[in-house]
Amino acid sequence: MSQATATHSIQPGASPSVWHRGLSITVFAVLWVDLVRQLSYTWEANEQYAYGWFVPFQALALFWRRWLIRPDPQSFTPPYWLTVVMVFLLLGLLPVRVVHEINPDWPLVNWLHCLLVVGFSLYAVFLAGGWRWVRYFAFPICFVLVAVQWPYRIEHGLTQNLMQVVAGLTVEILGWFNVPALQRGNLIELSTGVLGVDEACSGIRSFQSTLMAALFLGELYLLRTPIRLLLVGVGLTAAFLLNVCRTLILTWQANAHGISAIDKWHDPAGFTIAVACFAVLWLLAVLIKKRWPVPEPHTSTIAPLGHQRGTGQGSSASEGSVGATADAGTSASRLQPSTFSFQTCRRYLVAVGCWSLLCIAATEGWYRAHALRPEDFTRWTLQLPESKPSFENIELPARTAGILAHDQGTLGKWDEADGSQWIVYCLRWNPTSMQSVIKARQHRPEICLTGAGLRQTSMSPLDYFAAGPIKMPFHKYTFEAGGQVMYVFFSLWQDGNEQEGMRTLDQGDRIKWVFMGRRGLGQQTLEIICTGYPNMATAEQAVRRRLPDLIRVERQASSASAILL
Repeated sequence: MSQATATHSIQPGASPSVWHRGLSITVFAVLWVDLVRQLSYTWEANEQYAYGWFVPFQALALFWRRWLIRPDPQSFTPPYWLTVVMVFLLLGLLPVRVVHEINPDWPLVNWLHCLLVVGFSLYAVFLAGGWRWVRYFAFPICFVLVAVQWPYRIEHGLTQNLMQVVAGLTVEILGWFNVPALQRGNLIELSTGVLGVDEACSGIRSFQSTLMAALFLGELYLLRTPIRLLLVGVGLTAAFLLNVCRTLILTWQANAHGISAIDKWHDPAGFTIAVACFAVLWLLAVLIKKRWPVPEPHTSTIAPLGHQRGTGQGSSASEGSVGATADAGTSASRLQPSTFSFQTCRRYLVAVGCWSLLCIAATEGWYRAHALRPEDFTRWTLQLPESKPSFENIELPARTAGILAHDQGTLGKWDEADGSQWIVYCLRWNPTSMQSVIKARQHRPEICLTGAGLRQTSMSPLDYFAAGPIKMPFHKYTFEAGGQVMYVFFSLWQDGNEQEGMRTLDQGDRIKWVFMGRRGLGQQTLEIICTGYPNMATAEQAVRRRLPDLIRVERQASSASAILL
């Protein structure tokens, strides 16, 4: 009886129960679920990053694969300095989480949040198995980084270059088949109309998704590092060449059956190219695996519960023991976590998970406490001069409207008495979701007009134009296309009080709106394109004179709103 009692008292101390392990891992998983939720806004709003939905599942599968063949943990003592660093990083999670809540499209804060979660996860692995485990599990943990939005300058520059290269190659190949075509930036002019090479056809989406697929397959088959780099290079090359083929097919169809034929072939061609590119990578990875097999790492020899041996620093039933009596080939020993320092690791997992929950609750409380009432918003609408004889309504192409996903739109063009031509786009996104906010912020002249083949020659700092009782902030651009100069005035307005509704999308404005607690507000853009003026100064004067007649303010901000702001 005494012997049985002694055995019972040792086992709980020797290894936490399965329930305790599952609970601690579940609490820690809150950190990852929240990160995926924040990243998913970009995956849903920007089709270029739609592949991100697969990344969390792939990362989990890669981690599980390595877990089944993990090496033995190391005996170690966590250094004090590393513990201090982790405490400071945990404290830093709160401000990063608050900023990320209303800025899921800001690459800087995306990367900060993701790197913090990756760092916390690597430290948990370190507590469980030492530096050996950190090196071993680093790849599947860091794999989520392939789904994070790239910095704007890198992404935009690469996109524009790829679009022009794809357009140039397509025009050159069409010339071999005696099909007349002319390149104008990212546009291909055919006898049946003008075809635009957009981001989907440029190869940037395939470039990023192929990079993800190459890294995944290289890790799945545990290929050597040089072979993995070769797989990435082959994949990116195949993605580019296949996208040239895709653009060539679309251009050929547009030349034979008209521009409207593109709507029928665009998505099927893109899906086919994506499947073909992944198939090429998969086939190459399988052939490499068969030709140059890599031995799997040494499998851990973790003992079943209650059969651990001592480490020389305590009794055989201590928490810091490493099991060595189980058969490594049995599935039971492979599925069990290491009992080495798991008590410390378990406490860490629970602490980080609870802190993550606290950060989420604090973020929600902050923005709810600073929420504005709808009656406090300053709203305006655009009044187009429909009575002018030269006025024409404009309709966006179905694909463009689908990409913008706006809720309301007012578009038109007309000629002014001074001989100038005006084109005005006013789009609104209702405060329905964070995806609508991201869509509005993506619609900027330096992206849309450049993608349409125009060449940007200048951009002026933010300035304010009077429009009745409000002041509207505008950026001023100059574009050129076919020898014609266009003066563009663009305003991005966020529901709020007067000019405080503006989001200029720089770091200062993003942080300012965090301190003001503005979340879930409607977005509105106004874009005025003027041609026929000798210079920007003359065009600006004309816009300033005309703007009060075009803008109608629906509601003034109340005194309560002024206090909140």
